[in-house]
Amino acid sequence: MPSVTRPTRVPLWAGWSIELPPSHYQRNADGSWSAWGADWVVDIHVIETSGTKDGKPVGAAQVLGNEHPGKRTSGDGWTGTSEVLTEKDGDRDVYRLAGRLAAENTLMSCWISYVRQDQRAFAERLLDAVAHRAAPGE
Repeated sequence: MPSVTRPTRVPLWAGWSIELPPSHYQRNADGSWSAWGADWVVDIHVIETSGTKDGKPVGAAQVLGNEHPGKRTSGDGWTGTSEVLTEKDGDRDVYRLAGRLAAENTLMSCWISYVRQDQRAFAERLLDAVAHRAAPGE
């Protein structure tokens, strides 16, 4: 399992990357990707498409779809939505910043889980640290 000891940009796939604080990360057996620190976790799934049936690229707005639950957001090379969810883990609340991010021909689901409400700004910085760069020629 790789780890980073200082803020580091970690490449994912399909043009996506994220800058992580000191943490551990791994590609999971189900194809997803996770990073974690002492009291937070990031879970990422990426879906790619080759384009429309006539070979044209699918734009970020089309990939994202017409329904946009949550707050509109955007970052380096992507647009999307985010919302904070609260769930129970035993007897404690767990907070999740759920991001749905889109770029041309790709969609990322990025869930940042944390255990204290005051970590929301940290979770938002992690989401803001996501970037998408299309490969040359795309």
